Amino acid sequence: MLNKIGKWKISALETGTFRLDGGAMMGSVPKVLWEKTNIPDELNRIELAMRCLLLDDGKSKVIVETGIGDKQIDSFIKMFNVKKEKQALSNTLSKYKINQYNITDIIITHLHFDHSGGATQFDKENNIVPTFSNAKYHISDRNWDAGIHPNPRDRASYLPENFIPIQQADLLHLVSEDEEILPGISTIRVNGHTPGQQLIKVESMGEVLVFCGDLIPLKSHLKLPWIMGYDLNAMQTLKEKTNFLNQVAEEGWWLFFYHDPDTVAVKIKSGKKYFDIIEEIKRTDYV
Repeated sequence: MLNKIGKWKISALETGTFRLDGGAMMGSVPKVLWEKTNIPDELNRIELAMRCLLLDDGKSKVIVETGIGDKQIDSFIKMFNVKKEKQALSNTLSKYKINQYNITDIIITHLHFDHSGGATQFDKENNIVPTFSNAKYHISDRNWDAGIHPNPRDRASYLPENFIPIQQADLLHLVSEDEEILPGISTIRVNGHTPGQQLIKVESMGEVLVFCGDLIPLKSHLKLPWIMGYDLNAMQTLKEKTNFLNQVAEEGWWLFFYHDPDTVAVKIKSGKKYFDIIEEIKRTDYV
């Protein structure tokens, strides 16, 4: 089990699952290949986790990503086969004797609905407000602009109710490129999936873990040509993945997956074709 990175106690927060089209998730990879490891349902959708990361050094309590939240209508839930508890992120935190008011920082890799939906919630008067009222929300400046002014291709993924209330409550911190957010927590900016996505690098006492976001959403995407059809610039993703994974393999970093339903984290090395897994933490190790 992976419990610590240096001074940071780490916990995997499982906030539910949903499904997206397997072909879209795998891009140009033929179904005959990807269905071996990502089994589709009758609508060709594959299961995706929404696994947030809790970091606690005794002073700061940080959550990376917020899940999909509770604001969806029934047709949305049916379309994406969303399966989760009500207030899933808060409920998962309670297992660690932490409540939402204890959280000091929220870091979001990018503002697509499945990553930022839990950042806001309905209050008792049915207004949408920040879920973590005592936290600073750290969002990439470029991705904020992408969310405010989305292009036609990914407009449906950027829902203003997930992030505008954060700005209105004066809880927003816009992160510049490759910035250190807190001591030992910094960002690595990538732009192939959507402008300004930030991977989150946790570094302490010689150990490193990187939250992969949607650069490498599933373990399957460790294969370099396996790139999502959702990515706005597949060739840029390929270049970013190649450079990033070469560094990860060389320096022995942990990779933490948001979307893989079975695997939480891996270490890799360079292989004959792509990269080989040398250590793997499964979801069942935490459940």
